[in-house]
Amino acid sequence: MAEEKQQYMVRLLGTRDGWPENMTAEEQKIMEEHYQYLKDLTIKKKIIMAGPVFDPVFGLIVFNAMPRNELQAIMDKEPSVAGGVHTYEISPMRVSLLVNYISPFRYAENPTDAALRKEVVVPATIDEVWETWTTTGGVKTFFSHDAKVDLRIGGPFEIYFLREGEQRGSEDCKILSYLPKKMLSFEWNGTPAHGELRFIKTIVVLEFEELSDDEVRVTLTHHGWGKGENWTGVYNYFDKAWAYVLGNLKKRFEEGPLKWQ
Repeated sequence: MAEEKQQYMVRLLGTRDGWPENMTAEEQKIMEEHYQYLKDLTIKKKIIMAGPVFDPVFGLIVFNAMPRNELQAIMDKEPSVAGGVHTYEISPMRVSLLVNYISPFRYAENPTDAALRKEVVVPATIDEVWETWTTTGGVKTFFSHDAKVDLRIGGPFEIYFLREGEQRGSEDCKILSYLPKKMLSFEWNGTPAHGELRFIKTIVVLEFEELSDDEVRVTLTHHGWGKGENWTGVYNYFDKAWAYVLGNLKKRFEEGPLKWQ
């Protein structure tokens, strides 16, 4: 039987008097590793918040819902704990109120000007094309077997490609803006194969141009890419993936809704 998930507060406690004013050079290195470890967990949404508390001094971490054994494993590997700088105490809790907060790690730092662009002309009315992209039922006719789309600012734009697991598709991607039947923008993410970059959001902008009563041009621009070879791999992946998706969109109106296995 799966262990019940629970949110937790963790207190990190120094192991000697005078901490942290008399921190050694070795302890400083451990604390840098500690920060990076918690930062990575925050990007992955395992941690809701973390930081130091003063007078008395201790570290405070609030973890998102997870089984206690998973939390225990995370804390036992935490660098300041493994390095003997801290011990820790765990308290179950429930976050009932939380201000709307955007993590500084949500998007690429200093993104490039690169923009991936694709377009397709589909034999459909502007109403039909708009509904296909902006409703759960519409998305399921060409994009994937399951989805969650709620057309509002901050609403989910989640497409699920796998039928089970924690990383099924574009979890936690949100609608950023829209002009009815003109433009839709939403966040996007990489696949699990893209490692840590999966947890950094990029931005997709769709533009809809009515060419006639039964023909619409859809233009897709994907931007917000970070720098480096790993980001180039993500870009190249979506260069092919979006061509496939737009091909499916056209096929949906030429041959009917796609049937998923």
